[in-house]
Amino acid sequence: MPARKPVLLYFYPAQSSFVVKDLRLMEREYKVRHQGFMPAKKWQTPLVWLGQFWFLLRHIWQAEKLVCMFSGYHSFFPALFGKIASKPCLIVAGGTDCVAFPSIGYGCFAKPILGKFTRWSYKLAAHIAPVHEKLVWQDYSYQPNDFPHQGFHYHCPGLKTPHTVIYNGYDAHFWQPDTTIARLPNSFLTVCAGLDMRFTQRLKGVDLIMEVAKKLPEATFTIVGAPAGFAFPGQPSNVKLLPKMLLADLKAVYSAHAFYLQLSMSEGFPNALSESMLCGCVPVVSNVGAMPDLINGSGFVLEKRDVSLLENVLQEAMVADMEKLGAQARNLIAQQYPEERRERELLQLLKKL
Repeated sequence: MPARKPVLLYFYPAQSSFVVKDLRLMEREYKVRHQGFMPAKKWQTPLVWLGQFWFLLRHIWQAEKLVCMFSGYHSFFPALFGKIASKPCLIVAGGTDCVAFPSIGYGCFAKPILGKFTRWSYKLAAHIAPVHEKLVWQDYSYQPNDFPHQGFHYHCPGLKTPHTVIYNGYDAHFWQPDTTIARLPNSFLTVCAGLDMRFTQRLKGVDLIMEVAKKLPEATFTIVGAPAGFAFPGQPSNVKLLPKMLLADLKAVYSAHAFYLQLSMSEGFPNALSESMLCGCVPVVSNVGAMPDLINGSGFVLEKRDVSLLENVLQEAMVADMEKLGAQARNLIAQQYPEERRERELLQLLKKL
């Protein structure tokens, strides 16, 4: 008879693809009882909190460990209950829970109340597992309207909770170029959820893409994630919008484009960028978070949030050896960030707690 798996409680604010992946890998070693924290409206947050409170009361004594994807409102009770019951709580820091951009109201630390719960969670946790070193501390110079540094250590001065960096991991067998599809020259792609919101357009650099598209009529720009019937006012003719897609369908779209654009004001370790690189896209990224380290010479970096600079970068990209850089980009992600590495390191860390 197989040994009974220890119980692990897992909490998350949204059921995203990386949450599903981590859930799947933890289920190999643990009996996972998980709960999302997803109020449909802000006023429902106390009700969802109450549900989480009773969930913890019911399960904390059988649990061996707790894991939270991101820090925030949803991680406070798990970290507190873990502290009281002497059950270690691990927080996986992913991006928005490590930054503050008051100029656009983005990041947990840009919101006073949410920022308090984020700090308290980090302090109560037994351990933090950021997906990249830049989420611990980074110098920030991409645009001048916010803080000169970011990272949870910058926004939580004096934090003593230990941390271990565990990178995201990707399946290079699934994410690979479709060789039956011709890659269009001078074609740029980005994937963006919430495309109809001005806040998202600025956060993800879509506003820059709309401006630079007018300056580069010889290039084409595709943006995936548009709601039905949505179009930008005065949208240039060389900009094409596609709806949100299933992961399996994205492979063909990545394979049809030469470059992938990630011009965000803030990023942790972006999944779409990594997936596109595995599919042979040459990356063009902003000088933010993990991205310059992630592409590591296989693409191009926009140092400042400036349309003229972006135009120069894209012109340089269009005359580069696309085939060589695309192969280099794929090899970087496949070799340095395999799914198996994250699985091994995350399970090893959990066993040590």
